Amino acid sequence: MRSAALQTMKETKENPTPQARRFNRFAEKYSPRIDLSIEKYFAGKKKDAGHAFMAVIVNDLAEYCLRPGKRLRPLVLIAAYQGYGGNASSLGEILAIASSLELMHSFLLVQDDIIDRSSVRRGGDAFHLLMQRRFAGLTRNSGIGSDVALVAADVLFCDALQLILGAKIDGAARESFLGLFARAYERTAWGQILDIINTRPLALRTGDTAAREIGLMKTAYYTVYYPLLMGCALAGVSLARERRAIGRFALPLGHAFQVRDDILGVFGDKIEMGKSADSDIMEGKKTVLVQNAIELLDAGERKRFAKLFTKPGKTKADIARIRAVMRESGALAAAEEMHRSLIGQAVRAVPSLGINAEGMDLLRGLCAAIGELK
Repeated sequence: MRSAALQTMKETKENPTPQARRFNRFAEKYSPRIDLSIEKYFAGKKKDAGHAFMAVIVNDLAEYCLRPGKRLRPLVLIAAYQGYGGNASSLGEILAIASSLELMHSFLLVQDDIIDRSSVRRGGDAFHLLMQRRFAGLTRNSGIGSDVALVAADVLFCDALQLILGAKIDGAARESFLGLFARAYERTAWGQILDIINTRPLALRTGDTAAREIGLMKTAYYTVYYPLLMGCALAGVSLARERRAIGRFALPLGHAFQVRDDILGVFGDKIEMGKSADSDIMEGKKTVLVQNAIELLDAGERKRFAKLFTKPGKTKADIARIRAVMRESGALAAAEEMHRSLIGQAVRAVPSLGINAEGMDLLRGLCAAIGELK
């Protein structure tokens, strides 16, 4: 049974608000151009591959990167570039740079699925399983898929840098962008490490802030905050002037994106998400839902929930019970309220941005697309 807010999320996606439709139209215009940039890059890469195995893996990387997805990070960068008055004649080069963020997103997803032992990504095999199937017949190495995928992810990182370096933009703008790029993905890496440390925990305790910190470090910064800063820098606007205002908007919105993902990761639809709705529970992810349950349950119920959640090898009945406790304890409702509150903070911060009126409308639409429930 869906909660009222989850049902509203589904209805909003199927019947978007006027603001969400504005961002969706923007995405419909630019997502194909982002994909075309990635396609063209990989076509050249395949042509120049110096060995047959390289061409095979490059082809698989291209398929993986171009699977259906939101293309959210490059879209945010483009919206910021235009909203901060970037030169329209340079948009083709900016699209190439924006496409590098999608390659970095794929790089992170490859790593994430290896770490989480996930089997499905964006409706297809996780990349390490794709590599396992591709190369298992050549070796006695039972971990060949993960081994190849880890290094292929490094290739994606290099590909992202090549896209950036190949764009014909001002040297000072590229230098500023690369500084932000480095900080964005280092911070994300630290967030991933924090997530790893807190996954499959031996115990759960009240007052733990790890779920919030993971949401910010692993998701919020590289999803909204840094893409906005990057677009701003590429448009030639002073970051010193805008950084604080961007933070007030982007960090709540990026955090809301992660909270929404936490909710859908337990209560969402497998087909819509492109991955199992059991995975967060099976993997022992310390999400806001888990922490909310720990805070809301009484001592006896908390102990029983913690024992069940930290149990290795959970059964289907265990998963169903954990889901039920999250709902009955009010943990789900609290997460939904947190999501609404974060979206509200972001919407209220839009007027403080030094972006043009069209850019403000797009960012309000982005808030709606991420899950504004009104």
